[in-house]
Amino acid sequence: MSDEINRRDFIKRAGLSSVGAGLAMSGIGPTGNVLGANDKIRVGVIGTGRQGQGDLRAFARQPDVEIVAVCDVFQPNLEATMRGLQEVMTAQGSQASADPPQTHKDLRGILDRKDIDAIVVATPDHWHALPTVEACEAGKDVYVEKPISTVIEEGKMMVAAARKHNRVVQVGTQQRSGIHFQKAVQAVQDGMIGKVSFVRTWNYENEFPQGIGHPADSDPPPTL
Repeated sequence: MSDEINRRDFIKRAGLSSVGAGLAMSGIGPTGNVLGANDKIRVGVIGTGRQGQGDLRAFARQPDVEIVAVCDVFQPNLEATMRGLQEVMTAQGSQASADPPQTHKDLRGILDRKDIDAIVVATPDHWHALPTVEACEAGKDVYVEKPISTVIEEGKMMVAAARKHNRVVQVGTQQRSGIHFQKAVQAVQDGMIGKVSFVRTWNYENEFPQGIGHPADSDPPPTL
């Protein structure tokens, strides 16, 4: 089986199982290594909050995927991630014979590894661009959570990096995959609400159970 088919299969299955049918950026070709039918795709996860943990569980359930590294600056997230991964492994034995993933506080610890094929980027929205660009430069394929970026120029840099380094990069697009959102878009395009002249939206939620509240300025925690 060719490398191109392996990786497209991998992205498709992981996207459909957890994060919706993602949108692969056009113009991105196959990677350089050829995988055999029995080879596993080795994945590192950067960002292990709620979304990252959900992505990790979905990828770990794929029989041809091995989670080999996780990265987060927040130690409680790393600990929760390892517990969740152990639950998946125990439930289905998908990684029963594999070593536990290595944990990292610095994303460079993952990007520098030559044994990792693909990276999942599930950092906060404003930190999507840097890991994605550097992962492409390091020869990794990428699944990056939505939105691709919060700044248009950063999005363009990400697309350029994927094309320059011939990487497979996919962006999560659950909302675009939802039929209710599709119907709403169609209604607007059909003129059902007239000309749209103003839109109000929001970003950077601070919700339970992982909301951080509104703490006063302080020194960074000693663990960071």
